[in-house]
Amino acid sequence: MKITNIQIENFRLLDNIEINLEVITTAVVGKNNSGKTSFSEIFNIFMGNRKFEFEDFSINSQQKFYDSFFLFQQINDDNKEEKLKDLRIAVPKIKLLLEVTYSEEDTWVNIKPFISSLDESSSIKILFEYTPKDTEKFFRIIKDYIEKNNSDLLDEIAKLFSLHYKITIKPYSEVENIEEVNFLDVEKLLQCHFIEAQRDLEDSKSSNTKLSSIFQKEYDYKTKTEDNSSDELTEVTGKANNEIEKKLNEFFKNFVDSFKKFGFPGIDNEKLELQSNIVVENLFKNNVRLVYNHNDNILPEKYNGLGYKNLMYIISKILSFEILHQDKKCDLNLLFIEEPEAHMHPQMQRVFIENITKFLRAKNFNVQVVITTHSSHILTNAEFESIRYFSKNAYSSSVKDLKKFSSELSEPQTLAFLKQYLTLDKSELFFADKAILFEGVVERLMMPIFINKIDNENETKLSEQYISYIEVGGAYMDKFKELLAFLNIQTLIITDIDAIDINNSRKKVEITNDPTFETSNSCLKKWLPQKKKILDLLNTTIDEKIKNNVRVAYQTKLDGTDLKCGRSFEEAFILDNLQYVLNKKDNLISIKNKLSEYTQIEEIKQNSYEIAKSIKKTDFAFDLLSNQDNFDVPNYIKEGLLWLSQH
Repeated sequence: MKITNIQIENFRLLDNIEINLEVITTAVVGKNNSGKTSFSEIFNIFMGNRKFEFEDFSINSQQKFYDSFFLFQQINDDNKEEKLKDLRIAVPKIKLLLEVTYSEEDTWVNIKPFISSLDESSSIKILFEYTPKDTEKFFRIIKDYIEKNNSDLLDEIAKLFSLHYKITIKPYSEVENIEEVNFLDVEKLLQCHFIEAQRDLEDSKSSNTKLSSIFQKEYDYKTKTEDNSSDELTEVTGKANNEIEKKLNEFFKNFVDSFKKFGFPGIDNEKLELQSNIVVENLFKNNVRLVYNHNDNILPEKYNGLGYKNLMYIISKILSFEILHQDKKCDLNLLFIEEPEAHMHPQMQRVFIENITKFLRAKNFNVQVVITTHSSHILTNAEFESIRYFSKNAYSSSVKDLKKFSSELSEPQTLAFLKQYLTLDKSELFFADKAILFEGVVERLMMPIFINKIDNENETKLSEQYISYIEVGGAYMDKFKELLAFLNIQTLIITDIDAIDINNSRKKVEITNDPTFETSNSCLKKWLPQKKKILDLLNTTIDEKIKNNVRVAYQTKLDGTDLKCGRSFEEAFILDNLQYVLNKKDNLISIKNKLSEYTQIEEIKQNSYEIAKSIKKTDFAFDLLSNQDNFDVPNYIKEGLLWLSQH
């Protein structure tokens, strides 16, 4: 029995979202404030751990309150029945709808209260709602308060809603009007467990550790199941009490005898003794703690690194949930782990999600895990299809399901490439505001410098934004087309025009006005601007280089009349920085020998292709890093970065 689908309405940023859960582990990712924490919090509230606040209603619900109030004001004796029906539908309600699938092997005892019909479906739906107790009465009272206080509708609703709203839980059916179920029925079927982002094992204000409650649960469970080990603990503590009592009375004999000087014991000749009160139930409060042994040196757990403490706490909490599950025998168990990467080094993050799945399988614990994370390292080991990407749009969030994306992708080779690439390198794409795709090491090393120059010259703020930098060859750039469109990330593609002579063995050539020259760059041919002739590419308009939220930038002519154009980044840089190259020719080691004979910028301009043709790209990048003053960002890159800064 598993939860397969979840729908949420009118809750914070989750105004209207749908998310499918994996059998064991689902990874929820996205930028800050995209609704990830809200996804677990709605379960926390509906399961009784907190009350709803007015701010829990989505921003879009505010207009729905105004619309509902307007509808309420239209009610009269003639249309009351019809209008009240419309009002009950229109009034904002926070909803959580769960779809649960089950099989013949599952126990039907706990799902019986939620079966809404006698059909042969293998699934049920459970609707949690935060809804008005009496919609008409609620708006009538709100209307009275508005007239009395001359106040705003939302102000009065915020003050009064908690008195007039309630939580209801019932089987969901589109055709039947079904009665509510008891919350006890829900608890028998579903348990939700939460491991929050802020974690530590030690309580700095007392000698108690946060593992104490876990130890206690383990002991209580074993006692209930008549485990012999609990009897052995009781026997050992009894013997310890006897030994301690003997030593206590010997040690404090003079202290106890002092009471006789004050007439105690009295005429009944009572005997005063000290008694040891070590019982198993008290062992876990202040007397048992986790330590680690380092070469026979016992050190307290708090001396452990924060990453290991975090991992130990997560594992311990899971074990305590397992005990609770064994005790309650719930059919459905949801475990929400928020930001498990806290304090973990990258390698520990990388193996966490894989190991947690293996651990749960080995324990045979019937649980579905939802991990919310900002860690690209965790995502590298997550199953690609298990990722759910939360994206914020104005006042609401949407959820992108990469399992659905995988199934709809037309080319299996593209999916295999994306899985491999994102696993090895760039899962940070899921947390970015914007993305820049580029080809080589020079662009990768120089991009931060280019962005700083653009920001300083144009008062843009690209350096303050969360940009994912993806280095990928021009032949593979187009494989990101579907993924970037799916994630809806503003993207700049920086690539080379790569002129070749198709009539001469596809030889690399200098750009001229030869109409047969084409580009070898598949990104330009297949993605943007979908042209292959060099002259067509040079005459492409800015608008033709943009589609939806993606723009391509490649080398352009020096000006409107001069055909001179760089074939590569290196040649384009030289052409846009002729005076700089001439002035620095003795410092640019990678091209020093090629520049020695030139004394005029016109000479460098006319021979730019030969200068750049056999240049070592990495050496050229280090030359620029060592001589950062006074050069200009190549024009085609500048245009692209300015576009990215404005969108």
